[in-house]
Amino acid sequence: MEGNDVQKWETRPSQNSVQAQPLQWKRAALMTKTITAFKETISIDSDNDDVDTKQQIKYGKPSQAAWAILSEYCDHSTIHGMKYLGEHKRPWWERIFWIIVFGVSIYTCAALIMNIWYKWNYNPVIVSFAEKSTPVWEIPFPTITICPENKAPQTIFNYTDAFWKLKDFHSNITHEYPTNEELANFYVLSQVCDHHIIQRSKADADYAKGIDIITRLSQIMPAFRETFLRCKWRNSLQNCANMFSKFITDDGMCYSFNSLSLEEIYRQESLLPELMLHIENRTATDWNVEDGYSSAAQASTYPKRVLGPGTKAGLELLLNGYEKDFDNLCRGPIQGFKILLQTPGELPLMGKRFFRIPFDQEILISIKPKIITTSVGLKHYEPNKRQCYFQKERELRYFQIYSQNNCELECLANFTLTECGCVKYSMPRNTTVPVCGPKKIPCLYEAEDKLALKEFKQGVAAATSSYRAATTCNCLPACTSIAYEAEISQSDYDYKSLAELNGETNEKDKLYGAKKTRLSIFFKEAQFLTSKRSELYGTTEFLANCGGLLGLFMGVSTLSIVEIIYFCTVRLATNLKMRHKKRKELQNYEDKTA
Repeated sequence: MEGNDVQKWETRPSQNSVQAQPLQWKRAALMTKTITAFKETISIDSDNDDVDTKQQIKYGKPSQAAWAILSEYCDHSTIHGMKYLGEHKRPWWERIFWIIVFGVSIYTCAALIMNIWYKWNYNPVIVSFAEKSTPVWEIPFPTITICPENKAPQTIFNYTDAFWKLKDFHSNITHEYPTNEELANFYVLSQVCDHHIIQRSKADADYAKGIDIITRLSQIMPAFRETFLRCKWRNSLQNCANMFSKFITDDGMCYSFNSLSLEEIYRQESLLPELMLHIENRTATDWNVEDGYSSAAQASTYPKRVLGPGTKAGLELLLNGYEKDFDNLCRGPIQGFKILLQTPGELPLMGKRFFRIPFDQEILISIKPKIITTSVGLKHYEPNKRQCYFQKERELRYFQIYSQNNCELECLANFTLTECGCVKYSMPRNTTVPVCGPKKIPCLYEAEDKLALKEFKQGVAAATSSYRAATTCNCLPACTSIAYEAEISQSDYDYKSLAELNGETNEKDKLYGAKKTRLSIFFKEAQFLTSKRSELYGTTEFLANCGGLLGLFMGVSTLSIVEIIYFCTVRLATNLKMRHKKRKELQNYEDKTA
């Protein structure tokens, strides 16, 4: 009995299988009905808009499913005008109208965005005034370099006499030849005189030792104590010898006030012994061009700075020269001084920019600083786009401090070495680079002209570019730079009458014909406006402008863009997965009923 019960129980179907079979058949029957109805609808009219979008995605052909997905996006899109393209019963002419409107909006929006992108990519920098003015005590007083036009007093070396001796000897007019000492001084002084003189004299030697050139120029130049008679700094008398340092320039030996030491300007490679004409006893500077003075810098720091504007707060000099020592052949009939104002840390280029200071005049030079700084936001731009170099972006071979002036001087030295096989005595160099002798003087000037012409042609070739293209030197300005613009006024200086009244006349002044000039250099105003390079179109401004145009013409927001990405990725993948699943179930049903 128990065995029969067990047997009956084993042959009885389970309750789950009984319930599962009706559900399976119901699902199959419903699917069959749905598919049949869908196929009948499609067979009647494949473009029937009444067909359910989801049914098209699930069971329709690939083209029908794609159209259904597009219609679904148009129905739910937040972009203005898209829903009119996806409505099923919308007349065709209305759809064409909205397609045209949508196309015009896209074209206009894209054109304006491209205009913004062009400005952002090619003209990202704007120069404007800084938010606040800068007091004069925040910047250093300029480095002032003074060069006498008279390079050799005739009482020390008569350059004109040596020239005519040499010229007459080569012309067979006389057999008198200059002595070795005269010849050496003549060739050395020809380095700083007008270059056509050495061509006329037919130089037959190549005196070209750098240290000897500098030594002889120092020996035959006007004496410092006879040139600088009185010096006042911030309305206080000072020892001129403690204020000025001897410097080697392209104009010969000159004197500089408020310059950085050579150890702070040159790199170790180019710090040659013959350049060390003076030794600084002061401590290291508390200033650099990008950061300015340190917070611990005192009023008497170096480089020097003034505390306010006006003549009493600046530099006052009394300069002297003797008419009997003037030589009118070397530099022509112009006597007096050349003066250059520049940023501390730069080597003076007297041949390019200078003021001329004549004798018997009182000269007032009022300085207006011109400073350009650069915002930190421009550091990620390329230098050719922002049109400047930060200090650590462009390293020079011979100089520690980058400036456009130092870069141009180094580039000229390298180009001259390539063209002439040597460099001028005043150019930066190392121990392996030879110094040009008198025979190479014409080559020095030709090399300078060739480089200028080459830079000009490269600049003209890139004139249509939106920003300055790279040239041979590629010496862009420093991102933080200081220029000292000057206003000059002058009047007659009757020092003789003043000297007679004060009883200060001496025999040498009468015998040699002394000529004097009083020079005052000072800041014109207590404060000045600083210019600043900043971003015209930063990333934030670019996105804001693009977003505004997209919102104006198309009603597009960030969520609209995310929506497009969603429909093209997540929603599409979900629909394809659902379509694949339904297709698989349909295939299984057809296999079972076959």
